Amino acid sequence: MDSLLGNFQALTLTQRIGVVVVLALALATIPMLMLVGKAPELVVLFSQLNPDDTRAIIQELGKQGAVYEVGEGGNTIKVPAERVHELRLQLASLGLPESAGVGFEIFDRTGLGVTPFTQQMNYRRALQGELARTIGQLSQVERVRVHLVMPEKRLFATEQKPAQAAVVLTLKRGAPLGGTQVQGIVHLVASSVEGLEPNQVTVVDNHGQVLSQNSADSDAQLTASQIETQRRVERDLEQRVQTMLDQVLGRDKSVIRVTAPLEFRQVEITEESFDPNSQVVRSENRSQEKVVEAGSTQGVPGVRTNVPNDLQASGGGRPKEAKRKNETLNYEVNRKVSKIIEPTGAIKRLSVAVLVDGTYEAAQGAEGKAAEDTAEKKYVPRPEQEIQNLVQIVKKAVGFSEERGDQIEVINVPFESPTILEGEESLTAGVQSFLASWGGFLKPILFFLLGVMVLWFVVRPIALNLTKATAGGVVLPQKGLPATVTQYEAEISETPQEQAIKLAADNPASAAQVIRTWIKEEQGEKA
Repeated sequence: MDSLLGNFQALTLTQRIGVVVVLALALATIPMLMLVGKAPELVVLFSQLNPDDTRAIIQELGKQGAVYEVGEGGNTIKVPAERVHELRLQLASLGLPESAGVGFEIFDRTGLGVTPFTQQMNYRRALQGELARTIGQLSQVERVRVHLVMPEKRLFATEQKPAQAAVVLTLKRGAPLGGTQVQGIVHLVASSVEGLEPNQVTVVDNHGQVLSQNSADSDAQLTASQIETQRRVERDLEQRVQTMLDQVLGRDKSVIRVTAPLEFRQVEITEESFDPNSQVVRSENRSQEKVVEAGSTQGVPGVRTNVPNDLQASGGGRPKEAKRKNETLNYEVNRKVSKIIEPTGAIKRLSVAVLVDGTYEAAQGAEGKAAEDTAEKKYVPRPEQEIQNLVQIVKKAVGFSEERGDQIEVINVPFESPTILEGEESLTAGVQSFLASWGGFLKPILFFLLGVMVLWFVVRPIALNLTKATAGGVVLPQKGLPATVTQYEAEISETPQEQAIKLAADNPASAAQVIRTWIKEEQGEKA
């Protein structure tokens, strides 16, 4: 410690200031690096806020003692990643931010004397705010406003006006909404409001462009949906064949393209057929009648006249008889009625084109040795039997049908594009996976190593230089000055070599130190 203090005192004022400044910077760098390494990762809590919401959120975060950062001119607030979900829930319970509108929490503040009109307006405001919050959860949506028109209910349905809605979206830069997402917003709003039909919902962006489609555009929307369905079927068939051929031929050894036009017409067939050879009795009506009449009777009316013996005795007319028979048979011819509805989306026919790369063998050099360079390898077509086997495999994979008129073609051609080495792909994937898994732990370790390097390469050399003994000056003999000029002349009459030898003999340690200093200086100049 005394040596360190003595060496520091031996330095000039400028050197002392420089040493102190360097040590201070080095010591200040270490905790700063530790703080940077341990600084929490900040993520966006809310963005695109208005000044009122920013002020209210900052006040609430200050009350909770949360670490936050305000950026982008006060429009964005960032908080530590581990607390972002907790803070969002807490702020949402307080109704912050309010830029998306007031939700159903408006009914938590009830008051006396609220009229039905006020209640109806509060319900509309709450419904608009809740819909805006729900739509705002889409990743492409930056800001949203919802306007609802809800007419009063009428007594007669013919007098009832339909409900209407308008949604204004502010989309993030470079994040457009797809057609299915817009239709999802339309059906979400229509399903949330009583009496609102999807064709009464209009969705526009902040540039005034209409994103939703009305009934006039339904045909175009159906066509787009049909094209997407056909592409999805083709991709599925291509993937089936590609994964199978990759297992047989290897990666990047085959290319498959499938064309599968679909039948989107809705066909409904009603058939009615009769079988004359098959008859059944539908109804049967039979009627039979028999009448018997006798001749006219003569005699005196009375009991004796009605007696048969007396009747025959008295004589008269001869008997009469009449018969009638009527039969009606109704037959029903056998009939069959069939109603057939053909499914939509059936494949009309398949056209499959497959390109297969051949094999390569090492070409023979001038000396009869196989060339090692892949550029010198010779292309060898695949055998015809192997191509036929591949055709059969592809037919089974795509569901080949001759009745449908499907066509499959497999051609063996050399590929020009070089294949990617699997080792390189695995190495790249491994590095990406390692960074994704351990990237968060490498940051503090890196800053710790940087601090150790500062200590080793900056602070350590300065400390060694201070503790190292400095070259002491030549100690002259402690004698008094020459008394007379004659004595002085006698002393200076000695040659410099003699004076040096004399001083070295009187002070051997100092002389050795001076010589070492000279040698170091000479070596430093040579270096």
